[in-house]
Amino acid sequence: MNTKTIFNQIITTVGWLPIVLSLCAVVPGAPRKAAVYYSDGRVLTGEIALTSGRRFKLNIPKAGKLKTTDVVTGADVQYGKVRQFTLEPVKEIRFYPEREEIRQDWKFTETTKYDEKTAVADFTPAQKKLWGESYPLRYITTEVVFGSGETIAGHLYSVVLYLKTAEKTSRIILRSKQRGAKGSKMADLVYVTKIKLLDEGRAMASELTLVFEGLTLEPGDVVQALTRDSLTPVPTERDEHGEQPGTCVVKATFGEDIYLAVKKGQTCLVGWPAPQDPALFDLARDHLQRQRDFYNDKKLIGVMKSKDGREVLTLVNLRRRFAPTNFGKIGGEWDKALDTIVEPWRLSIWRWKYDPTHQELLLSSRGTFFRRIFLPEDPTPRAEISAALGQMRRENNTIYIGKTGSH
Repeated sequence: MNTKTIFNQIITTVGWLPIVLSLCAVVPGAPRKAAVYYSDGRVLTGEIALTSGRRFKLNIPKAGKLKTTDVVTGADVQYGKVRQFTLEPVKEIRFYPEREEIRQDWKFTETTKYDEKTAVADFTPAQKKLWGESYPLRYITTEVVFGSGETIAGHLYSVVLYLKTAEKTSRIILRSKQRGAKGSKMADLVYVTKIKLLDEGRAMASELTLVFEGLTLEPGDVVQALTRDSLTPVPTERDEHGEQPGTCVVKATFGEDIYLAVKKGQTCLVGWPAPQDPALFDLARDHLQRQRDFYNDKKLIGVMKSKDGREVLTLVNLRRRFAPTNFGKIGGEWDKALDTIVEPWRLSIWRWKYDPTHQELLLSSRGTFFRRIFLPEDPTPRAEISAALGQMRRENNTIYIGKTGSH
């Protein structure tokens, strides 16, 4: 397929945001050598790639319960979250049937006898009636093994891969739910059982050690890391037995760099560039206030532009406040255990798509450092920018944080 065919597109515009509709194919990302195994015994070997700019999204359903009465940190913070990653750190992806069923279309039928003289109707209970041919249905669980040895399992969001063999380039559509044609059998519903990457991929550590220089961590301080690309809060734990005092261990970053925040009492310090662009700050604050969201009390703390200038990141202190109105108390949430209204709080990073020509921002994703539930009379934790926390120097699997560090 030549470049002209690949990039044959229709460009439409909705407001300032361009939408690209491909007529043919899309451009794959960086390829890796892989073997794809199918349930019918076939094995295809070649170069495999994701669509350019796309990532795997894996929902992890079986995990702990998010805390709502305290700061969510450590292992609890990743539970129930959608983890995102590319092909680079992956070693193997395995697919297992979670449940298989043979189903048939159905409808409810109901017959009624109506006496016109007495105007009395005899309603018979509705009955479920099957009709048409049966079809197979399969639910699939995905297990991902990373080069670091870490493994996660869950339900994969639908994603398209491209496999280039010696004969042709094929599309592989991965789904967490398969439905076969009517009249077919379960064995006819072929699926990918394994994708094994045959090259080394990108080296990554299963754990990162954080060493703080110039910042003393007190016993009650809480440290939280947030991945830079997917904005996912990952397990961050104090290492009381480390070689240096005040060290932390960060897990499950899957090769991503991190943002860092430290909660010291009622003050949250976030690693962020200290110089702020006044014009960009005003633009972000305007869009933040206009953004309709669950949180009605939104305070902008910091703003910075991505390296390519196409995105803007904002550090925001959020709270859902309630207010009495003529229709009752609006906002907040009702806590059954406390039998009163409570107000959720978050310290988050919001990512926006940035159009510098028209000076417009479009919210695209968000990630949270800390979360907590407060009573209406409780004060909101104060958020501050810390340039020192944003200065990082990495040596192998250790990150030194402080004034002596640098990006």
